[in-house]
Amino acid sequence: MKTCGLDLSLTCTGIAICIETSRGAKMVTDTITSKGKRAASMIDRHARLTELGNGILHHAGVCDLAVIEGLFTGPKAGSLTDRAALFWFVAGGLIRREVPVAIVPPTSLKLAIAGAGNADKAALAVALMRLWPDVDVTSSDVSDAAGLAHLGAVWLGMDVPTLERHRAVKAEWPELPDPRAMEVA
Repeated sequence: MKTCGLDLSLTCTGIAICIETSRGAKMVTDTITSKGKRAASMIDRHARLTELGNGILHHAGVCDLAVIEGLFTGPKAGSLTDRAALFWFVAGGLIRREVPVAIVPPTSLKLAIAGAGNADKAALAVALMRLWPDVDVTSSDVSDAAGLAHLGAVWLGMDVPTLERHRAVKAEWPELPDPRAMEVA
């Protein structure tokens, strides 16, 4: 089983995949970067978003569950239009591939992983490294993505380090078929 955590960004998307193996779960991470210009034309923006979205879907489209951080709005959120377009490009691509998608708001991620909804990026990274000491947390994009993949693994019942607050995370979880309903009688 595999879960994928996605911290979507127009400049540096964090990707983490939690993989269940016969020797326990492991986590692998990556980033996808992109550069744009404020004065870019609509055609250039579309090309950038398409290339970025396709790169993200290349990684996430093979998972059993994708967990995406909800959209952040605020003065440092960049182009809200382009961020929302990337969100829907990726979410729609996953839905078309029949990959279930969960959405975890940023404060829910921080509360579940670091224990405080207003935790800063460093506190989130430290808490994540305690859960996954072998994961190379190279940036806040990676730590956010790894936290999301971890919460997805907990939700699916994978054998990962789990605190009670990981189970209680407030998120938009997909409806999944009951595996027992698929058993042959």
